[in-house]
Amino acid sequence: MTIKIEIVLTSGSEGTFYPGQEVSGEVLVVLTKTIKVSRIKLAVYGIGVAEWSEPNVENARFLNLEQFLFQTSNDASNVAYFGKERYMYSELILCKVNDFVPAGGYTYGFACPLPENIPASFEGTDGYIRYTILATVERPWKQSKIFTQNFQISRHLDLNNESLFPIKAEHTKSIGCWPCLSTGHLSLSVQLPSNGFVPGQIISTHIQVHCRRNIKIRSVTTVLIQRTIYNARAPKPRQRIENQVVCKNVSAGIRMPEGGAVAEDQLQVPWMLPTSCNSKIIKICYELKVALELDTCFLQDPHAIVTIPVVIGTVAERDASELSECESIQLWPSKT
Repeated sequence: MTIKIEIVLTSGSEGTFYPGQEVSGEVLVVLTKTIKVSRIKLAVYGIGVAEWSEPNVENARFLNLEQFLFQTSNDASNVAYFGKERYMYSELILCKVNDFVPAGGYTYGFACPLPENIPASFEGTDGYIRYTILATVERPWKQSKIFTQNFQISRHLDLNNESLFPIKAEHTKSIGCWPCLSTGHLSLSVQLPSNGFVPGQIISTHIQVHCRRNIKIRSVTTVLIQRTIYNARAPKPRQRIENQVVCKNVSAGIRMPEGGAVAEDQLQVPWMLPTSCNSKIIKICYELKVALELDTCFLQDPHAIVTIPVVIGTVAERDASELSECESIQLWPSKT
């Protein structure tokens, strides 16, 4: 091999950097013989890509007889969605000779500051955010020699800089033997002391159920869900949402007395990526769901679910355990 290239990073922690830091290092070029070189350059860039395919619903209505009878595949019936975003690009000419270079080893130093607003690295099922260092030895009338090395970007999310508040969500279901008329209502409300948490913290959930009927609650399930939102731009704007259960807790049910019941549930936040909205095509957010499974014939759907959006950070809120009970509570309309 005539040309050998290696990139050695002298900053960062095991190839991981934070926005605003400087990526510095050295490019080592070893030539086993004298060759003509135009120039040696370095590029540092970060890109995000979202891509997936979906069946074309419009074309599915016009399947031919063979496809309908034998379910043969038709690639034309799938639509490929794609989105791309560039977060940074910096290019540096390390050496410009346009002459013969003797065999031997050569070292070139570099330093590149990172922008403050770049998103963290991410690898998902339908997209990614990656940062790369690319070193190129260009030769006249010859194929260039390229070497790439990836590095990671992590972001801190300080909850003290976020708008956090106690939050309460409510959901009401009509009670009655379908298709009979409604004979009452079941009300489920969930309250959190704050809508921001960090890994290792406990999410204390205050659950209240009000109902005039004697209804048995089979189970109470509390789930923390990570929602990854992919946004494509071609061939037309399209959004894809991937929901992943991060952690959950299932509690045994109780016989709810007439009038209602109050319960407490706790869920510990495991290690996970913080909430991220720095990218336009890949966003990460979280929500807490509390679901009751009811044992009654008075409900067509025996489930009552409340959803609350939460923020996951890396730096905990100061004095979060000393929130005053008289603070105003933010009401969040739950999804039905």
